Amino acid sequence: MRDARTPLAEGVANDVYEDPAGRWIVRPYRDGDEAQILELFQRVFGVKRSLEHWRWKFRDNPAGSYVVRLAEAPDGALVGQYALLPVRTGWGDETVTLIQVIDVMVDPRFRMGLKRPGLFAVLADRSVLAFLRGGQALVGYGFPTPEALRIGARSVGYTPLHPIQWLIKDLTAAGAPRPSRPWSVRCERVARFGDEAAALWRRCASPQAGVAIIRDASYLNWRYADCPDVTYAMVAARRPWTSAPAGAAVLRLGWADQPIACLVDWLVPPDATSTAERLLAHCEALAREAGMAQLRAWFSPHSRPYRFLCEQGYRTEPTIYHLVALATDPRVSFEWANTRWYYTMGDSDIF
Repeated sequence: MRDARTPLAEGVANDVYEDPAGRWIVRPYRDGDEAQILELFQRVFGVKRSLEHWRWKFRDNPAGSYVVRLAEAPDGALVGQYALLPVRTGWGDETVTLIQVIDVMVDPRFRMGLKRPGLFAVLADRSVLAFLRGGQALVGYGFPTPEALRIGARSVGYTPLHPIQWLIKDLTAAGAPRPSRPWSVRCERVARFGDEAAALWRRCASPQAGVAIIRDASYLNWRYADCPDVTYAMVAARRPWTSAPAGAAVLRLGWADQPIACLVDWLVPPDATSTAERLLAHCEALAREAGMAQLRAWFSPHSRPYRFLCEQGYRTEPTIYHLVALATDPRVSFEWANTRWYYTMGDSDIF
């Protein structure tokens, strides 16, 4: 398996593929493509994305940059994209690179052929499949909607692992805050996470080696502190006698133009129940103070945080998303990974 300390090379599948009918070519990203990529994104998804957001996500990612394949029409217009977001990930006792499939888009004029090898399939073959076959990443994964899952399963070979569920608490007057009591930890907002985040993550992940993005300071600060268009509330829980964090959480206070707070990340060792209770109570209080009506989270139903939130009165509801994965290495067992995959909302680019 590939050592994730090695940079993700852009040279894999660096060739240009020409459609035999002359309708398009598929090529790697080139400097200056950003403007057309953003125009295509708005045309396909109806959402305007900033250049700063694009650079943060695709240029500044500490795990690898510019992992993008584009389809170009004969007139030079970009008509398709397959983008991959690399992440350093613990896979059992190893550190590997996984790639999240994101921002897959094809201009409506070029979508014919989804039922046979066409532009979508060629983009996938020249991006995610090429990186997996070349050993640049161990597994590709994503959180597709039902339509994207249907297309991806047929065209790329996604393996569905399990549906994603909401964990929800209503932050209304009826859902009264917990009575105050002495706590052995204090919680405070932080602007950035320090190097001690790596040690905290090791305490969170070590009891049960599974599958999880490595949540060190480099990743956490890039994902949350440096995000140009969302202000996240980053919280550290500390014990009175030390400055080292006993736990950490990240909130998004408002989502999809609704008063919904999202618990987008969570770092608490499995046996630190008191710390988890204090940190969750603090997050709920922050959400109430910000006028949020609900607090929501994602966790695998096999994880300790999922069980903990259920114990704290959170209800579950289905989402439209599904965890899927893709691999070409025969040593990869998705049966093993399915029950050991630790994820949060922040693992996706939806939040």
